[in-house]
Amino acid sequence: MNKKLRVLFKQRGNVIHSVSGGTQIKDAVDLMNKHHIGALMVISIDGGIEGIITERDVMKKLASTDELVGHLEVREIMTPYEKLIYTTGDESLGDIMKLLTEKKVRHLPIVSQDGVLEGMLSMRDVIRMLLQESKQMEKTLTDYISGTYPA
Repeated sequence: MNKKLRVLFKQRGNVIHSVSGGTQIKDAVDLMNKHHIGALMVISIDGGIEGIITERDVMKKLASTDELVGHLEVREIMTPYEKLIYTTGDESLGDIMKLLTEKKVRHLPIVSQDGVLEGMLSMRDVIRMLLQESKQMEKTLTDYISGTYPA
């Protein structure tokens, strides 16, 4: 659990799904459903980060009105960059778990020191990484106890 997130994340692969702020909510939701994901980064024309739109953002908007919302633009309901919770990837997996839990978010963009989007991490990714580390630890301990651990 002490490995840096950046190291673990490289093992996972890096696909970032995104939309522009002018995308209609219906199209954003279609994209999330197509890729079985719960969040999309919102990227400007020049490649800058505008924010994030999540399932939770859509549900909050649906719950707050009796109007149809599919035609609205993503920028109307997204979490803007100024309020974005993100990581630089220099934290340990334990630190990331704590951040996700304390901030009550399920998706965490990985942003470089100079503000460039490098990836997207979900709670599912964290659980998968923890399981992988746990299995490796179990194998190491089993090898050590059985005497087959490299000397």
